[in-house]
Amino acid sequence: MNKRFVGATAVAVLALSGCGSAQAGADSDTTLNITWWGNSARAEATQKALDLFEEENSGIKVQALPSTFDGYYNKLTTQFAADSAPDIFQDDQVRTFADKKLLLDLSETSIDLSTIDPAILKQGTVDDKVYEVPAGTSPMSFVYKQKMLDKAGVKAPDADTSWDELLGIAEKLQPTLPEGTHALADSSTQANHFEVFLRQRDKGWFNDDGTAIGFEAKDLEDWWTYWAEVRDKELTTPVDQSIAGSGGDVAQNPVAKDLVAMGVYGTAVSLPNDEWQYGSVPGEAGNPGVYQMRSSAWAVNSKTENPEEAAKLVDFLVNDPEAAKLLGLSRGVPGSGIAKDAAGDKADDKGQDIVDYTDYLVKDDNSRPGPDPDPAGTRSLRSDIFVRYAQKVLFKDMSIDDAAAAATKEANALLDSLK
Repeated sequence: MNKRFVGATAVAVLALSGCGSAQAGADSDTTLNITWWGNSARAEATQKALDLFEEENSGIKVQALPSTFDGYYNKLTTQFAADSAPDIFQDDQVRTFADKKLLLDLSETSIDLSTIDPAILKQGTVDDKVYEVPAGTSPMSFVYKQKMLDKAGVKAPDADTSWDELLGIAEKLQPTLPEGTHALADSSTQANHFEVFLRQRDKGWFNDDGTAIGFEAKDLEDWWTYWAEVRDKELTTPVDQSIAGSGGDVAQNPVAKDLVAMGVYGTAVSLPNDEWQYGSVPGEAGNPGVYQMRSSAWAVNSKTENPEEAAKLVDFLVNDPEAAKLLGLSRGVPGSGIAKDAAGDKADDKGQDIVDYTDYLVKDDNSRPGPDPDPAGTRSLRSDIFVRYAQKVLFKDMSIDDAAAAATKEANALLDSLK
């Protein structure tokens, strides 16, 4: 079997030609197809783990189909419609597939679920059936450059820092920064950052039963007004730099580009250099909005011809210590305690900082359990509706009040259309 990575063109060809499980020729080896999105570092780490799995399971071959995020779900939807979806795939929208009965109930397989934090496992559970297991976690954090804060004579923000106090820190910090560096990354278009803000207000994207949105236009107004003030005071990057990371491409985030001194940031993507440190998001004390958010998860196609072998591979990727060492933190900190310990032992200093931060979150009520999975068909609320109107505010194409009202109206219409 050729274990080199499948290039983008080859992936597209394979996607159209059918990716279902098969028997590999005369030797009767079982072949499993697995796909995921991510950068080249994730692909390399995953391939090493898959190679090890093949070495330890001589009767199973694994065909890796790495992909970029752009177009990933369109391709996957087409594959399911053509009955050619892969055996195993990386996912972050469980209800979209579970409600269509496209996923295998993993609680009925050999996968050891006892190793996984229940609060994380809940995010892949629908109607008491576990359809997905976490490939990693990426809770929101607040990152900063300590040396720049020290130079300005300001204390690093922490959970006790209010959002208004953060603005004051940024104002003191900005005059001391090198030319071209700004105090604070603009979070106005970042859906995951807004979710933390909502949860600090005991709200969320949806109400408790998922039949309506869980926020009001006033919440959007408050969020966008705050960041408009940050921009007006010239404490954040120019709009063209801020907008680059608003569509979900974390690599273009001003933090990742090393253009700022502070910012809200996920933990599944490495910081640009060792000058950065992890800390708590402002406003967390007493009513935290941060949770152990999974970065992505592994799901098994309900129509796989080899459910036992597929479950064995998923269990290996999630729980095997040697696999965890190879995968590292390429998808964030593992959700399995066994894998987390193994990956942490192998991590460099910055990786250990991420592990330490996730350990902090589960202690002393420093975080709360995450929400239930989003209702099926609502992905566009986060990825389109929120981002689109946030960008209109960013470019001053709409007033904050008008954008908040329009976004709320469109979000309500989306939920109504699904009833």
